[in-house]
Amino acid sequence: MQIRRTIGPLGAALAAIIGVVAWRGMARSQQPEPPDAQLPRFAQSGQLVKPVGWEAWVMVGSSTGLSYAAAPTPAAGAAPGMFHNVYVQPWAYREFDRTGAFPERTMLVLAFYEASRKSAPARAGFYEGDRLGAIEVHLKQSGIDKTGWGFFGFGDGAATAALIPAAAPCYSCHATEAAHDQVFTQFYPPLRERLARAAAH
Repeated sequence: MQIRRTIGPLGAALAAIIGVVAWRGMARSQQPEPPDAQLPRFAQSGQLVKPVGWEAWVMVGSSTGLSYAAAPTPAAGAAPGMFHNVYVQPWAYREFDRTGAFPERTMLVLAFYEASRKSAPARAGFYEGDRLGAIEVHLKQSGIDKTGWGFFGFGDGAATAALIPAAAPCYSCHATEAAHDQVFTQFYPPLRERLARAAAH
């Protein structure tokens, strides 16, 4: 009788643990797999294939005139510089919002737009004009660099791009100045706000 009393609570505890493990496994299996079209692909040469459809990804930030080096003040009435828009895959954005961490295979696309004001009825200010063909990609992937991230620059019309060497200043700048995991989240409101909420709890 004493043995039954001992096994009873122990068995219940084991059953509870098994239930939690099974629930976690089921929760993981219910996480949708990222769409193939939103994952990094590499050519046989080892170069990154230019992502497609990124224009419909989540735009996490935009800037104009933002520079990481001292720059002269623009002339009166002139645009401060091109618009820089940053996009991330929807699945990676959702995962970051859920966990506060960028998942493996996250790609941040930096696109460039001319600053324009030649359209009625606008009387002041600037809006995004024509897009330049070149884009830059910041990819998170283990083994690509000691930082866990790699940079790729796609020229106008380029279908693939080689990894920018680790000696390039973009790596050291992101390592020392980025607010979170090699990414300038300080410039991207939805990512910045997500991290601030986590820090407040």
